[in-house]
Amino acid sequence: MADTFQRLVIKNTDTNEEFKVQFNPERYSLERAATWEEKGKQATLQFGGKVRKSITFEFFFDTYAEGKDVRVEWVRKLLALMEPTVSTSAGKKRPPVLLLTWGGFNFQGVLEKLSQNYTMFLADGRPVRAVVNAIFKQFSTAEEESRNNPPGDPTKTHLVKEGDTLNLIAAQEYGDPALWRIIADENRLNDPSRLTAGSSLIIPALE
Repeated sequence: MADTFQRLVIKNTDTNEEFKVQFNPERYSLERAATWEEKGKQATLQFGGKVRKSITFEFFFDTYAEGKDVRVEWVRKLLALMEPTVSTSAGKKRPPVLLLTWGGFNFQGVLEKLSQNYTMFLADGRPVRAVVNAIFKQFSTAEEESRNNPPGDPTKTHLVKEGDTLNLIAAQEYGDPALWRIIADENRLNDPSRLTAGSSLIIPALE
C-alpha cells in the first residue's frame, strides 16, 4: 500500500530549496479583509479595496530525543526565510517568495511574522521544544495583479480519473455541479467535455 502521508512544504521559489515541517500543523487560519473610508459630511462608508490575504500556521518542533538545540535544527531555518536575500531590478533586496503546499492546498506569499515560544530545555539551557506561529502574507507580481489573478489564494488540485467530468468534479469539490465553468476557466480548457485521465486540475477557492 502506497504511503499517502504528506508533510507541509515551504518552497523558496527564488532558489527552489524546500523546507519540510517536522510535524504537520493541527490547524491554520485564513484572514481576508477589505478597507473602508469615511467620505463626506455624512461620513458615508466607501469601499477602498481588498487587502491581501494572510494565513497563520502554528508549528511544533521537538528535538528532545536527539538532545539538539531546536533553534539550530528548525527555528533558524524558518527565520532565514524572512531575510532579504533576493536582489530586485531596483538594486534593493527582498525576502524570498514562498510557495506553501500541503495535500492539494497551495498558498504563495512571504513570511511576514514569526513568534517563537520555547517550552522545554536541557540542563545546559538549550531549548529542545518550540511552538512557532508563522504568518504568511499573500504575494503576487504586478502582471498577476493586472490580470486580477493573484496566486496567493488557497487552492486545491484534483487528479483526473477515468470517467471524471467537470460536472462531477464541481459537485465533489463545491457541492454544485453547475459550478463546472469556474474550473474550466481556471484551467483554460479548450474542450471542457474532454478530460485526460492522470492530469491535474486546479480547483480555485470560491470568493
